[in-house]
Amino acid sequence: MKFVDMDLSEDLVKALNKHKIVEPSEIQARSIPAIMNNHDMLAESETGSGKTLAFAIPMLENLQHKHGHVQAIILCPTRELAKQVAGEFEKFGKHTDLNFLTVYGGVGLEPQMNALPETDIVIGTPGRVLDLMERDALHIDQVEYLVLDEADRMLDMGFIEDIEQIIDATPDTRRTLLYSATIDYRIEVISREYMNNPVLIRAKSQEVRGHLFQGYYVVNPWQKISLLHNLLKQEPKAHALVFCRTIVATDHVARELRQRDIKAEALNGDMSQAKREETIKGFQDRKFNVLVATDVAARGLHIDGITHVFNYDLPDEPETHVHRVGRTARQGADGDAITMLSEDDYRKFDGIMTIYDDEIEKLTFRNWGKLERIPPSPPRDGPRGGGFRGGPGGRSRGPPRGGPRRSPPRR
Repeated sequence: MKFVDMDLSEDLVKALNKHKIVEPSEIQARSIPAIMNNHDMLAESETGSGKTLAFAIPMLENLQHKHGHVQAIILCPTRELAKQVAGEFEKFGKHTDLNFLTVYGGVGLEPQMNALPETDIVIGTPGRVLDLMERDALHIDQVEYLVLDEADRMLDMGFIEDIEQIIDATPDTRRTLLYSATIDYRIEVISREYMNNPVLIRAKSQEVRGHLFQGYYVVNPWQKISLLHNLLKQEPKAHALVFCRTIVATDHVARELRQRDIKAEALNGDMSQAKREETIKGFQDRKFNVLVATDVAARGLHIDGITHVFNYDLPDEPETHVHRVGRTARQGADGDAITMLSEDDYRKFDGIMTIYDDEIEKLTFRNWGKLERIPPSPPRDGPRGGGFRGGPGGRSRGPPRGGPRRSPPRR
């Protein structure tokens, strides 16, 4: 099947062809007819499945500009994803008279408020959408479409109350389209509560994947930065993404790497939108080769050419690990995903090992004695401790002496 066979307007097919999009992906082929026939949609879709066009095409086909009435609202977990989704609407909706507006925090409210009377489709983060509603600037009581994009991630980020408040402000006649990387019990609860007999679709990514190598090192927390530094030194051409649990950790790790002549920058939610965009562009343009980020900040980023993903800290949910390592080994290129495992993370890592069926290889760094002893969080005032004493001194297997006493996860 091709888009030309899907009873779409000639202008939309031409817009797709202009960007060499001729055949729909699996999720597009299954979603578009169902949405066009006014069904709710519950879709499990991986990154690279083409889900944005799956819900954008029916809107571009069915909606026409109406002054003073927002006709569709699309909720995204992060500013970056909202901007990406808006870019797709702009790219393929130029032949329409529809107006699109991206709303998120970190930028001024007034320009967004001024644009709303002529806006047909709002794409934004739950917090800013709710803020505009509470200011009586955004009215969604006449929307025809409500999209929850990457719903699982929005729930992970604690947006459930905001989402419910937004949904309650929409009419019962709306079409609800929910897209999630995984459909768990939380998604099922939302489906039962707010959706009307949704069509269920599970689609795989259409992206050509390269070989993904996964490995882990058993380390003490104070060895992590030194180990990360040594591993990056061995890969001078690496374009690496390092995941940390907290904002403080991203700043600390990036700073310590820079002190060791590694070009690294942090990306976290404390940064202004302008600084976030500048940092992302710098990483894309190869002005530095290591981006240290939290999951919240990195969600929705699509940066080509990432060669390595490092789990400096483990995520709370195994599914988040899947999202992390999915940033590398893309578009046919190979990639490495390396986890730095300390004793406190064994229980979390067992869940990850279950998903990958023991495909993650235990690794041993052969120069334990050279690893510095660096506090895992910003050091207190005063000199930092010297080199680590108590490692196995070059033994080829096993964790450092004095390290985790519990048994590491099974292989």
